[in-house]
Amino acid sequence: MSVNDLVRAAKGAAGTLTAEEVQLAQEQGATLIDVREPPETKNGRIRGAHTIPRGTLEFKVGDVTKDHDTRIVTYCSAGSRAALAAAALRQLGYAGATASDAGYDDLVRQGLAVEEPNAD
Repeated sequence: MSVNDLVRAAKGAAGTLTAEEVQLAQEQGATLIDVREPPETKNGRIRGAHTIPRGTLEFKVGDVTKDHDTRIVTYCSAGSRAALAAAALRQLGYAGATASDAGYDDLVRQGLAVEEPNAD
């Protein structure tokens, strides 16, 4: 199995959203999780999103929500890590986890507001 196969399987398992769908999900109260690495977030993140790098997500998601029914949308710079993250969250029992197929720059172009990063 290649990395591309793994990402494709993760997208199938968790589902993906377009930038427009992410914006709607956020407006409806979804929890956004930015899974990019700290150097990638130095210019900001989507307003209201929680920053949890992909490598620590499984350990820290409980700091954001313990409610496994919470609708969670993960995003990254291009969509691959977001898909892997959402699939991992589903394996942990977060049935409402899905991934943005749009990267951070696409979400900003869609009109999602940006805020300066801070420690979660």
